[in-house]
Amino acid sequence: MNDERSADAAAAATEMKTPPDRSGIPFEVGAQLEARDRQKNWYPATIEKIDYDKERVLIHYRQWSRRHNEWFHWNSPYLRPLERVSLRRHGLNPSDSQPMFVSGTKVLACWTDCRFYPAKILRVNKDDSYTVRFYDGVVRTVKPTKVKPFQRKSRSEKNTVGSEGWEEGESEEEDCAVEEEEGKEKKTGEGRRRQH
Repeated sequence: MNDERSADAAAAATEMKTPPDRSGIPFEVGAQLEARDRQKNWYPATIEKIDYDKERVLIHYRQWSRRHNEWFHWNSPYLRPLERVSLRRHGLNPSDSQPMFVSGTKVLACWTDCRFYPAKILRVNKDDSYTVRFYDGVVRTVKPTKVKPFQRKSRSEKNTVGSEGWEEGESEEEDCAVEEEEGKEKKTGEGRRRQH
């Protein structure tokens, strides 16, 4: 019986805990990633050691003295893949986090006032940005983070004056001209009634 217990204890001692499977972070010595310091800034870092018993990794901030090395639990939200930041700096997103739109798709695109307005994708560019035509005819290139799916009755569309019929080729100027003509006819009709 004692032999079984000691065999179980030996087996348990040799079993190592395994780091989680986190996309983009290979848990091995020398792996590159980004880590957040105590001042809440993100820096490129390298895994120096792995402590399987305590489920943590020793992080070395690259281009910093080793005295700044820091232990992080391997599930820490203060560790992230290196690629994610590089992509964001270039205006791109990881492919799984952003829906891809095709030419001709009706979307909501961000304007300079940081509000989203109805637009149509004219072209998908090599850098994954989009060339869009807003409902008022203005053509602009926007980053993929500034484009989102169009919803039928979105608040942006309801609040946007003149966006009705934009995708069928009508312009705001044409709508105004029709309204002016209708207004003249109404005034002329009203004037005749007053004369009688």
